[in-house]
Amino acid sequence: MQAHITHYVVLIFYLVLLLFIGYVAGRNNQGTDEYFSAKRRIHWWAAGISIYATMLSALTYMGIPAKAYASDWTYYPILLTILPVSMVVVRYYLPHLRSMNLTSAYEYLERRFNLATRLIASGFFILYMLARTALVLYLPSLALSTVAGMNIEVCILLMGIVTVVYCTMGGIRAVIWTDVMQGVILVGGIITLAVWLLFHAEGGPSGFISTAMENNKLRLFHLSLDYRSVSIWVAIVGGLASNLISLTADQSILQRYLTTPTQESAGRSIRMSAWLSILVAPLFYMVGTGIWIFYHENPSLLTISTEQQDVILPYFMMQQMPPAITSVLIAAIFAATMSTISSNINSLSTAFTIDFWARLRHKKESHLSVAKITTLVGGGVGILLALCMARWEIRSLIDYFNTILGLLTGALGGLFTLGVFFPRVKAKAALIGFCVGNTLVCWMAYATDANFFLYGATGIIATVVSAVMVQR
Repeated sequence: MQAHITHYVVLIFYLVLLLFIGYVAGRNNQGTDEYFSAKRRIHWWAAGISIYATMLSALTYMGIPAKAYASDWTYYPILLTILPVSMVVVRYYLPHLRSMNLTSAYEYLERRFNLATRLIASGFFILYMLARTALVLYLPSLALSTVAGMNIEVCILLMGIVTVVYCTMGGIRAVIWTDVMQGVILVGGIITLAVWLLFHAEGGPSGFISTAMENNKLRLFHLSLDYRSVSIWVAIVGGLASNLISLTADQSILQRYLTTPTQESAGRSIRMSAWLSILVAPLFYMVGTGIWIFYHENPSLLTISTEQQDVILPYFMMQQMPPAITSVLIAAIFAATMSTISSNINSLSTAFTIDFWARLRHKKESHLSVAKITTLVGGGVGILLALCMARWEIRSLIDYFNTILGLLTGALGGLFTLGVFFPRVKAKAALIGFCVGNTLVCWMAYATDANFFLYGATGIIATVVSAVMVQR
């Protein structure tokens, strides 16, 4: 299969539009307050869509349909946990973070503990952002190179460079408003696919459901005590931990709701992103199930191996959908990718500039220049890592991403939990807990068969428990 000329026209128009938004958003950037927080003037609904678009990367857009295609819906309960987590965050964490007028989330850790805690946490976050940037850049590039004959290195460079340029020009304002546009595109794309598949199954929607149920493709819960698979308890525990980490310890998410004018508007943006996650996610599973049903009914049309499950969505799009619709869907994949990349490199730049440069060097007039340089360098490193991944063999990128998430951020989430709920714990105990949490998670990853969804929960619990024990 080769890309149609329509695909290139739509894609070029889309990329040029992003650059234009970055230019317009960046014309009035006069300092780091504007560049990193938009002077806290972002509407709550825009911040909410931006949070959702940031969390909904190409790893979700392509990875979840691939999982549903290969198995069932047992990953969906993980997403359901975001609603109770968002309520806890709004009730307990948000007042602490908003009251301090923060730009970087890790400023809170210095005020609560000490400078070393802040720098260590920020450093771990920067490593996580570099790894995440590379992953979400690599996946759609792999897909397009596999099913459309596009060179994978060219795809990586094209998406990476355009994103870095508009993000550098426009700062957080450009990131949020491009996220809003991209969020609309990617949700519209997945709705289009879901409806098409539902009505093109043999027997229509009723045939879709009956075929899926007969083949156990709609199973939501894996009722087992097995800690090595995504059983129901692993999904719930892992989901609670990963969503808590994202909403409390991930600068790329916190930075969105810290750009809103008030604590109330920040809470609204968090709740909106949670509801979007819960309501839109079934469409991704429906698409994966629908693609399986389509090829189950038309087996002669499937020409790729089971080892290429990560590319099943773009493969189906290129093979079965009209060029005009496919063009929009390819743009949706680019949107899912670039919204996450822009958020990653902007938050990475924020962490380095505010936590390291501005904190350790007090020449404020250089901060905006450092922020833009860091955006360029961070984006460049992410692009280079993605180019390296192009030569690796990763069977399931959504699993690989969740492994990285648990390894680098579990104990980080534990630090924020200590700060909010355990006022008696001091800096020394918190750092010891952080080290214990990271050590235990690394041991789990390399010495046990525990499912990767348990890494984040283990990191949080081990950090909190060991810190409390040391403080006593």
